[in-house]
Amino acid sequence: MLLPLSRNFAVLLLGLLALSSHRQGTGAVQIQSPNLSQSPTSKQRADAVKKAYVDSYNDYKKYALGYDALAPVSKKGVNYLGGWGATVVDSLTTSYVMGLQDLFQEAVDFTKRIDFTKTEQSTISLFETNIRYLGGMLSAFELGGKKETKLVDQAKIVGDHLLKGWVGVNDLPFNTLHWNNDGQPDTNSKPGIAEAGTLLIEFDRLSKYTGDPKYLQYAEKAMKAIINSKPVFPGLYAQNYDASTNQASNDYVTWGGGSDSFFEYLVKYAYLVGSDSSQPYLPTWVDSVKSSIRNLITSPQGTDRKDLKYLTDYSASNGGNLPRFSHLGCFVGGNWLLGSKMLGGYQPFQTYGLDLVESCYNTYNSSTTGIGPETFVFIGEKGGTNGVNVKDYNFYGKNGFDYEVEQYILRPEVLESVFYAYRITGDQRWQDLSWKAFQSILKYCKAPAALSSIDSVKSSKPNLLDDSESFLYAETFKYIYLTFADPSVVNLDRYVLNTEGHPFLIDQPGKAKYQVDLGDTEPVPSPPPPTPTSQNGEEEKPGSVPVPKFSSLPDLGKLVQKPDGSYLLGGLLDLLDRASIEWMGNLERGS
Repeated sequence: MLLPLSRNFAVLLLGLLALSSHRQGTGAVQIQSPNLSQSPTSKQRADAVKKAYVDSYNDYKKYALGYDALAPVSKKGVNYLGGWGATVVDSLTTSYVMGLQDLFQEAVDFTKRIDFTKTEQSTISLFETNIRYLGGMLSAFELGGKKETKLVDQAKIVGDHLLKGWVGVNDLPFNTLHWNNDGQPDTNSKPGIAEAGTLLIEFDRLSKYTGDPKYLQYAEKAMKAIINSKPVFPGLYAQNYDASTNQASNDYVTWGGGSDSFFEYLVKYAYLVGSDSSQPYLPTWVDSVKSSIRNLITSPQGTDRKDLKYLTDYSASNGGNLPRFSHLGCFVGGNWLLGSKMLGGYQPFQTYGLDLVESCYNTYNSSTTGIGPETFVFIGEKGGTNGVNVKDYNFYGKNGFDYEVEQYILRPEVLESVFYAYRITGDQRWQDLSWKAFQSILKYCKAPAALSSIDSVKSSKPNLLDDSESFLYAETFKYIYLTFADPSVVNLDRYVLNTEGHPFLIDQPGKAKYQVDLGDTEPVPSPPPPTPTSQNGEEEKPGSVPVPKFSSLPDLGKLVQKPDGSYLLGGLLDLLDRASIEWMGNLERGS
């Protein structure tokens, strides 16, 4: 149940008073609530999360060590992230923050032996390799006291290959790389803003620790090319780009997959290096939030849940606002809360941020399993669905959303935002919500080995999918654990986390103020959208409207329509090449 409005504002007021008091004493911007402490209950919960992490990671080591991921139903290893042991590298920082020094050092020693110069895969994702491998190694180097310099050497090998994504004088990199051919990219695809705009944090730290500025220079020119292009609304950019012109090749705007971490890094990179109006990143993020408040924020219509707030997608060529939200997009509440605190506790951003966290968690609280779906839909303002279909009106009327893609693939984003809501407001209710979700994940995702994805969060007996990506270890376990850990662990006044959950020390923890023109955030009328036109075929589409990407890995986000009209991420099993495993509906729990 959501907070009553009066209580919500009381929490905001207390947070602002605490911020004011802290500033008078230190003169520094404060992100994390100063009054946090770890209670005995939180300590017990943190230990339970740690145990579940260790048990799952030991299953990975037993059945899949050296492979990128564990197939938890068939108990075997699978490769789709280079075959370099992605789960080992992605788990490094979680083992460290949990105080598991033996597991951390064991993973460090493994990572130092990886041969990143070659792979058995035909193509490699620049984006995924950057956030998981490069981010994991550089963050582990920092966390470990900057002693393991071989991690930087390994990161340099990876970074040099990633630079091959830029062709000629292009500012934007291509995402699909032929690694063994000296990293030469596939130039037939369109660069996406999440792929080209999620490099700043990792490339900045790579330049810092190698002493070579070229990595940051490449990441900056990609980010600035997008920022300097023509937006759909101020600060809101379409998803795909033409690398030769630096202009958008479609008009599809979303905070969900394929665009999400571009917006995330605008504010997080500004926090990492302490920049404000002197560089374009934080001002652009402010514009993106203001435009979202004006043009995308909506309450679902035709439901008893008048308290919910969602961000729609937008495509003028498809009629304007598309009433869909996604698990990937649910990072946004925590992101807006972080940015609001950088701006001195700016109340409009903080209020909407909390509303978005509440509304995303509602998908967990309303489902049979207590876990939220991959994507969900609703009826937009003025009663429109704009081609996005609500099927179960009884469920929708009660809960304020309907299911679109029913799977849960162990994603962290909702619980990531819950973590930020707790650390920033200090309200222990967020801890209770995280604990409730964790219990549901253990109950329904428990597999023959570790945890697995499930085919439907609305089923009382969901089928297990033979899939668990490395972000389970890098993010999902970490964010739940940090919600209960001693608040000094990854203190948000000292650290910023990359999009894969790897923490980095910020450069200016004592910065007094971020100077940005906030202007007016009151809603203003948007121009009427043009008459819908046919799609150009660049987006995967259920029906006739575009959808966000679910991954930058080949085919992972491919949607398969079920007989009832809902969708599944059909590419999961195709990608992992499990010929011995039957289609999703035949995977019985625990078999």
